[in-house]
Amino acid sequence: MIKGIITFSFNLNQKETGEIEPEFRPIQSQFLAEDVDENYYKELVVENDIFAMYYQHTTGLSGVSVEHSNFFNGRLKETPYQIMSYFKQVSDGSQYLTFSIFELDDEIEIYKDIVSEMGNRLGDIFEKFSEARKSKQLEVITNLQIRLKNELKYSIFQIERLSNLTNLQKIALIYNNELRLKILETLRKFPISNFELRKELQQIRPDANLDILLHPFIELNLIRRDWIEGEKNKETGIIKNQGEYLFLVKDIMFTRVPNEKLLNHLKDSKNELYELYNAEVIKFFTKYDPFEETMENNHKIASMFLNPDVYDFFVLMRNNFYAKDKIPKIFSEFAVTDVLIDDLKEIEILTEINDHEDRKWLLLLTDIRPLVIFPEYILPKIRSFYKKNPTHEKLHYQIAKKAYDLLELTYPEKMEF
Repeated sequence: MIKGIITFSFNLNQKETGEIEPEFRPIQSQFLAEDVDENYYKELVVENDIFAMYYQHTTGLSGVSVEHSNFFNGRLKETPYQIMSYFKQVSDGSQYLTFSIFELDDEIEIYKDIVSEMGNRLGDIFEKFSEARKSKQLEVITNLQIRLKNELKYSIFQIERLSNLTNLQKIALIYNNELRLKILETLRKFPISNFELRKELQQIRPDANLDILLHPFIELNLIRRDWIEGEKNKETGIIKNQGEYLFLVKDIMFTRVPNEKLLNHLKDSKNELYELYNAEVIKFFTKYDPFEETMENNHKIASMFLNPDVYDFFVLMRNNFYAKDKIPKIFSEFAVTDVLIDDLKEIEILTEINDHEDRKWLLLLTDIRPLVIFPEYILPKIRSFYKKNPTHEKLHYQIAKKAYDLLELTYPEKMEF
């Protein structure tokens, strides 16, 4: 969970002697906890870490390009938190740094769009703030402080809103992440040790955190973790293949289904849209095959489901239909409704239908549901692989038997959504 967001201005503080004492001075802070004072930020981040992150931005370390405005994700060294930081150097040379601080086990990547959008808005505020401070416009400074405070409060609200994921959104976490897709792809072939999987992922991204990456798999009961005793080499006495292994016991994917509830409602109420809407639905599902859905479309669906505004709108449209000029105001103040609707239409989740008076109506063309699959396809793969490679280190007898046992044990388990 997010702890808070703090904005700093970088000041050189030149003394009469010419000596410079640089410092980061907080200009506005907002925290999730309501019973803390403005100095609470000192418990979250210390000066050494502030300067360390500043150098990451300004020197281009860790792959961050040298720009006037950029973002950086990292772990603080002196306090047990991780951050998403935003650096801005405005036109007059003034510099600002914003820290969004999270718990160590938070998956901060899902918040990157929220933090990025916040950074873009803060950049404009910092420009105006520097101008007002230079010309000593106290009233303007006060108004900008209020605006800055509201921006931070709103971003915390959006992050908190996204932190309580539904199971459908947890599936989106898998399909929206390159490393999680790699995990799924690997486990669809055969079980793998925790050590081997970690090593493979770190070849893609050196800072990959396997424990965090596995969260949605574990919460959705897609995998089991079990200890394998390993086998002792009779000649050397060395035990090989000992350790924790990961086994896929359920597979899952997005699938589209007709919105039967809405179809039945329109039919029963003899609504003039029924025939037009039903024709659109039939046209789509006549050619639809869930197993031929492109990975690009799955990624788009996953990405949009991790946007709180899009997801709330999608859930609303499951049970309703609206004239395009009468859409309920459920979006945040920064959502661009027309863009959001166009994106959903592009991947055929929404459809737009004109009635006999040429009025435009929005309806959910395809509902998105999870399709849970018992991964029986793994059984022949394991059997074939073991028969051809009975001494293969990555899939010896104990691992193959454990995979069979776990699949048999978990077969009756049902997943609720």
